Amino acid sequence: MRRLLALLIVVSIIALTAVIYRHLQQQGPKEILSMLPEDIDLALENLHYTQNEEGQRRWTLDADKAEYQRDSSLAKLDAVKLLFYSTEEFGDINLRADQGQLDQEKRQVDVWGNVILETKRGEQLFTERLHYDDQARQLNTEDSIRFLSPQMELTGVGLQIDIDLGRMLVKDNVWMKLYPVNSEKK
Repeated sequence: MRRLLALLIVVSIIALTAVIYRHLQQQGPKEILSMLPEDIDLALENLHYTQNEEGQRRWTLDADKAEYQRDSSLAKLDAVKLLFYSTEEFGDINLRADQGQLDQEKRQVDVWGNVILETKRGEQLFTERLHYDDQARQLNTEDSIRFLSPQMELTGVGLQIDIDLGRMLVKDNVWMKLYPVNSEKK
């Protein structure tokens, strides 16, 4: 009985392998490529991209999915994570967003959907859309923002962050709430 069952399993596996092989053989490379979207030249999962300058890492981009369009040098991204390395004032900066777009030629990244930026100092920035220009080393948005730190809560509309100088400019409708500093007596 065992030998009969083992024989049935082996025959089933061989038959299944033959069916899959014949099916794949019938579809040529052109037919398979025709099933892909026309505007996508390359699709990747688990993208990891690091931008270096003068031998130093400036930032790293990770995305669950990327669709690259060669004609425009744009990559559409899903589940984006950006890490800006050792910025002077802020330290390392982590950014997360639902979606994004990398323009490799211009070295610019746009992200949108639940954008969260976090620093090692415990600061957080929330917005819906953010643009990063690597040549200017600036992050900016025209959308509403909410900035939280242990010392304050800040909201406003429009933002510009100079990463190298560690400066942040909120453009309009600024509202800030300061929290008292907990002073410990020794």
